[in-house]
Amino acid sequence: MFAWLRQDHFEVEPPNPEYRCTPQSVASHSLYENADPYKLIECSGTLDLTDSTYEALNERSVRVAGSTFAPAKRYTVKLEGAELAGYQSIVIGSVRDPFIIRQIDDWTTRLIERIHARVKQVYGERLKPDQYVLNIRIYGKNGTMGPLEPVKEIRSHELCLLIEVTAPSQDVASSIAGIVRHQGLHLPIPEWSGLITALACPYNPAHLDRGAVYRFNVNHIVEPDDAWEMFPIEYFAIDGATQRKLPQ
Repeated sequence: MFAWLRQDHFEVEPPNPEYRCTPQSVASHSLYENADPYKLIECSGTLDLTDSTYEALNERSVRVAGSTFAPAKRYTVKLEGAELAGYQSIVIGSVRDPFIIRQIDDWTTRLIERIHARVKQVYGERLKPDQYVLNIRIYGKNGTMGPLEPVKEIRSHELCLLIEVTAPSQDVASSIAGIVRHQGLHLPIPEWSGLITALACPYNPAHLDRGAVYRFNVNHIVEPDDAWEMFPIEYFAIDGATQRKLPQ
């Protein structure tokens, strides 16, 4: 993005001729990872967009004016961090049986119980229940938003199940994923008679190994005594094979 910064406004325009900025696309950027789209809190203060205006200068550029900035009483630094959560394998499978779809919550609950029981049989005391995580996303029901999905009625004729297994090692995750596939393949329902396949997997082997996966473990605000306290800078003058440190 190319921007012109001026005293009372700024203008933005994408260098790529295939792209364009519109007032809506520029204004909507304030919705990204912000609790309040009108007041954007940064380390050195708050950018207030309450009275901002967004004007299309042409088909590709936008002028923004009216924004104000309130300096913070104390400078802050945001810290974010991640840690190893384990090793993951996933199983992707589809359900098209209308009887299962009608009772998908009960079916997946029983599936999880079956998987945990089988894992206990295989690993015994070598693997505790809290050492691995089993998660099922149901696309076509609430795979994107989970419990926040406002549409409760399933309107699809088929569902896609993304089943995640996170464990202390890739071998364990892969082994449990194999259990997932086997238990899900023929998990019965009362409406069935005989052995019927419940889950259709597009790949063989049915599981995919993802390797190491990570999760957020740090999300803090630091109040340093000085803005540069956490980011010391050293300057050196380099002349051929010699160098000397310059005074700050």
